[in-house]
Amino acid sequence: MSLDNVLAIAGIARHHPVILVIGLGLSIALMAVGASLMARLLVNHRWIGYVGFAIILHVAAIMIWEGTKEINAFLDIWPY
Repeated sequence: MSLDNVLAIAGIARHHPVILVIGLGLSIALMAVGASLMARLLVNHRWIGYVGFAIILHVAAIMIWEGTKEINAFLDIWPY
């Protein structure tokens, strides 16, 4: 469970500790079930992992390309 999920549950259940405990327990259980289903899916269909890896590589390449252009443009106007 990520920090933003914990903060969202804590914010909603600000003065209600019972709701906080139930919300956190439910979130942990849902994350465990989701992770188990995803792991089983990736074991049975390995190609899904390769497609996800290709998407991550594509996005990383775009970010590097665009970031390089932005840095070069910034350095061109930098006065020092």
